Order: sequence, then structure tokens, then C-alpha cells
Amino acid sequence: MSGLLNLEPPALRRLLKQGLRLGLDQAGLEQLLRADWGFSADSLEAQALLATLAERGWFLWNPDSQRWKTHLG
Repeated sequence: MSGLLNLEPPALRRLLKQGLRLGLDQAGLEQLLRADWGFSADSLEAQALLATLAERGWFLWNPDSQRWKTHLG
């Protein structure tokens, strides 16, 4: 969790923080991407961001819970 506090930019911290515990549903992700990043969920920028976070294993879609989950550690 301490690693999360050091991440920049602040929008990245908020995105990952939203995925902790219960996770973030698709509508919540879309709202956060628009508000903090200025991206639509289907934009190339949003897809690149999510792909990069998935490659690092930090932010992944959980098909069982139908939520985006943060995995740090």
C-alpha cells in the first residue's frame, strides 16, 4: 500500500485506489477515466493505460466479480 502513495500522477493513484477491496465496476471505471484522465473508456489512450497496468499486474478485470481489481505487492 505504501507504494501506492508514491505513484504519480495523482489520477493513477485514484484509479488504483478505486480497485482496492471490492473493485471497480465498468461504469465506475468509465466515469473515473472521463473525470480524471479525460478519456472515453473505448479511446486508444484508455486502452493503452489499461493494457500497461494489466502487463504490470496492477489493475486487472476479474470476470467472476465483474469488477476491475487492483493487485499491488
